[in-house]
Amino acid sequence: MTIRVAYDITCLLIEAKHIDRKSGVYRVTEEVMDELNKRDDIELSLVKICADNSLFNALDFSCYLKNEPYLNTYKTTDLLKSRLNLRSLYDEIYPIFSSEEFQRMPKFLPKAIIIRGIFKLLRKFDAYISFDKNNFDIIHSPYHKLPSEELTKGVPRVITVHDIIPIIMPEMVNPILIPYFQEVLNSINHHQDWVVCNSEYTKQEFCEYTGMPLERTFVTPLAATDRFYRVTDSARIDTARQRYGIPDGDYFLSLGTQLEPRKNLAHLIRCFLRLLSEQPNLNINLVLVGSQRFQSVETIDRLFPQFSSRVLFTGYVADEDLSAIYSGATAFIYPSLYEGFGLPLLEAMRCGTPVIASNTTSLPEVVGDAGILVDPKDEDALCQAMLDLLRDSHLVQELRQKGFARSQNFSWSKCAADTAKVYKRIVNHQ
Repeated sequence: MTIRVAYDITCLLIEAKHIDRKSGVYRVTEEVMDELNKRDDIELSLVKICADNSLFNALDFSCYLKNEPYLNTYKTTDLLKSRLNLRSLYDEIYPIFSSEEFQRMPKFLPKAIIIRGIFKLLRKFDAYISFDKNNFDIIHSPYHKLPSEELTKGVPRVITVHDIIPIIMPEMVNPILIPYFQEVLNSINHHQDWVVCNSEYTKQEFCEYTGMPLERTFVTPLAATDRFYRVTDSARIDTARQRYGIPDGDYFLSLGTQLEPRKNLAHLIRCFLRLLSEQPNLNINLVLVGSQRFQSVETIDRLFPQFSSRVLFTGYVADEDLSAIYSGATAFIYPSLYEGFGLPLLEAMRCGTPVIASNTTSLPEVVGDAGILVDPKDEDALCQAMLDLLRDSHLVQELRQKGFARSQNFSWSKCAADTAKVYKRIVNHQ
């Protein structure tokens, strides 16, 4: 039996405009989409049905498909309909309307008045969004709130919940995310919908908080893409280091997209600087990868002026350079306070890099016994773990081997297979 899936790619459209944000949910959505599309038992169709269904959002979808040639291999479904058969007109006008030049144009100019007027009339009297329930067996949202039940007309809806951080730790996220995440939760019908989580920890926490039945909630562990691998070419590692200003010598590595507070990097910095203070002969730096600068960098200069040059911020690092940066590190340290999964740990382990991670939330599920797990608030424990890796070459070699072996237990094809099993269970339940 082939299951017909409407797979929402709203998050790809939103993140596509920000190259330094193409990580996390973007990466997961794209990888699962790619693997599902390879399967014979799944007929995948890309849609933009989640979030707000409006004329502009539908046209954004159309433009995105044209600007991403690799999507030509996918089946897509355009939900925008025209009562007057003007669908091609929308595609001609919208690139003008959405261009930066037009958006900067004074609104009182005749051209601006005419184009805006046309869109207003078309949106009110002609354009509409239509979803044909006969064409699909499942609707899957990888992140955004589910579409209305009125629109989807009884087609089973699945949503991936990556974590519930905006509810559990609201102080750790952008305040904008909190009301939207509540909208996401409100869009889930506990008696009709289905939920996929990335870890057992997230599943249990989500069900406990929302009251969602455990039998309607599933776990599909994530994976590190094959783009991450052990780089043994020292020249390539040196080139990547030079590109991001990483000097010669050993370095610990950490990564936090946009360097959010929950990544606990302030704690890592404190522990690293304490280690240097207690062991002044150590020749090692701390490299922090992320798309925004950390908020409290000035405290390093003020409290530890002698070590300010030993903490380095690379900014965003492109995927093609990350394997070399991971591979060149003495260890990858991930002291996060909360993770729904912890994908960077798998990336590091695939590159043969020893890992130190928090012993909380989902991270033990990812690391197992292949890394060092510490309390994310225990300075002594983290300092000791770093020192152990600097002093014990046998431990380093053991963790390299264990970490790589552990990472092989996770793959995107397995994640897609687990997802396909969820689809089958849902279809057979109907």
